[in-house]
Amino acid sequence: MATPLASGSAPTDDSDLEDLITKEQSPSKSASAAKFNLDKITDHPVTTHSFLGPFYLLSYTCSLCLSSRLSKCILIFFALGLISTLINPTQKTGIMGADYSAIQSAYDLSLSQVHHWCISGDNDSCACEDPLEPQHRQEFKSWNAAHKANVAEVSLYRALYGEQPTTIDVDTGKARPGIDVAFLGESVVEAMDGRWLGKHILGKDGENQDFRRIDKTFEKFFRKEKGGTVEGVALGIAGDTASNVLWRIQHDEMPYDFNPKVWWILIGMNDLTRMQCSEEIVVLGILRVVEEIRLRKPDAKIVINSLLPMINYQGRGEVTMADAVDFTARDEKARERTREVPASFRVGGKGDNDDEKRHLHVRALKEKGPPPKKRDGPPPKPRNKKERERMEDKATKGPDLEKAMERKKKALKKQDKGAEKKVFRDNEKYHPKKPISPLLPMIKKHQLPPVWPAVHLINDKLKEFCAKHDSITFFDATSIFASDEGGGRHHMYVDMISPRGHPSPQGFAAWEGMIMSRLHKLLEEPAVSKSMPVETDDQAIGSEHVSEGKEASLPAEKNAPLLPGRNPQSPSTDDEHKGDEGDDDV
Repeated sequence: MATPLASGSAPTDDSDLEDLITKEQSPSKSASAAKFNLDKITDHPVTTHSFLGPFYLLSYTCSLCLSSRLSKCILIFFALGLISTLINPTQKTGIMGADYSAIQSAYDLSLSQVHHWCISGDNDSCACEDPLEPQHRQEFKSWNAAHKANVAEVSLYRALYGEQPTTIDVDTGKARPGIDVAFLGESVVEAMDGRWLGKHILGKDGENQDFRRIDKTFEKFFRKEKGGTVEGVALGIAGDTASNVLWRIQHDEMPYDFNPKVWWILIGMNDLTRMQCSEEIVVLGILRVVEEIRLRKPDAKIVINSLLPMINYQGRGEVTMADAVDFTARDEKARERTREVPASFRVGGKGDNDDEKRHLHVRALKEKGPPPKKRDGPPPKPRNKKERERMEDKATKGPDLEKAMERKKKALKKQDKGAEKKVFRDNEKYHPKKPISPLLPMIKKHQLPPVWPAVHLINDKLKEFCAKHDSITFFDATSIFASDEGGGRHHMYVDMISPRGHPSPQGFAAWEGMIMSRLHKLLEEPAVSKSMPVETDDQAIGSEHVSEGKEASLPAEKNAPLLPGRNPQSPSTDDEHKGDEGDDDV
């Protein structure tokens, strides 16, 4: 019988167990070593001498990239971005559904053939109104005040049945001279008289004020009592579209006894950049206003001013007093001087019975309504920053307006950064999708078409219309505010005009000086009889048959001289220099 061994009688042998563990671990170690063994890649064993060699570093980097999922994702990400950039479809712009150059009345205008309503090529992304129907903005107090101020200006010049006007200007103590030209339009036309939303915008006393300079320029050119050779009036309201202007001339801004010799029209800029209407809708709106003037004033001469150079869109929101800073070029604070209509003039003529003459010769102005009731106690305080800025934007005077204007100026300065170096082309391509960042080219957002090609097309269509109609002239102001680099390339003079088409005081002086040159020729030209045969010569189509008029010089501006070598050339018209050999078109 075998006797069991005691536990401590003999040593324990663990060699078999150790060999088994070693065999199980050896495959993983060898696989790990093979995974990071670069001898197979370089065909040479790694030595201390070749550890920092360029081939080793390159091969090691490739190994890490190929073995990393993150690196593969990054490579795929940028590959998709490159493909998305290369395959970025373009969309054709400027498609017109019909030719409107040969229309003879407003009844020839129709929306039945309109290709699209919105500048993006669709019919839903814009805020366009019917361009053939008059539309008002009476829901806004500022617009009503501006319209009332325009009616007051018209009343100063009205004369019944060829008699002398009996409306007396308090500033001069006498009636104003007969009217030569009426400027009809929107934001730019109202600003050229130093006004915005019916109010004069003035700067601090003793300082240079941009709007005061603009107002003084207009007076020197278009106020005979101030030394001007032509008497003119500016009838514009900021933010108006063509249909708004149509409503205004049908309601008191073009009465039967107000007969300027020339109607100068500048409209369509808000339709394009604020409402984002298509080129065809803008052209229809402008022509509708022109035909209304031809119907009401058949003996008047009409000048269609080109849309001024623009490369940026405006906001769709309602125009505020702070938006006037786009016409300024300095940091002066601005304040408003309310333009009270009853205080600006008195009605009456020579004689004892002024009231009777007033009722006989001048239509009484609408009486002002009762003053608004004052609130009990202070106005409510804004609860946060956004609400405070919203209240400041609605302000029409005081510190809140100054804050809103300063904030608006900073925002526009940031938006216009680099505009002086930007090149805009007549045939610029439109890519509906734009990358949100150069680092993320595959993530894109929708963008609007470039503005300048639309402006260029609209001006071409208006010029073509003017060439087929007597007593209608096209005035191209592009050369005043932008350079021609050739090949349809242009640079904007940012000191003369903003990227949204709003001239500076210096730009107004240059533009109005060129207007004076054209007006002298138009006013000296005899009226064309409707029975006169129309010339068939190609060079005479659309010509004005103007005589050489007196060139008007710009007013002396000590604070804003024209830059050397940058004096704007005479703007081109569809008829200027025709028949003069050796003269090139501007």
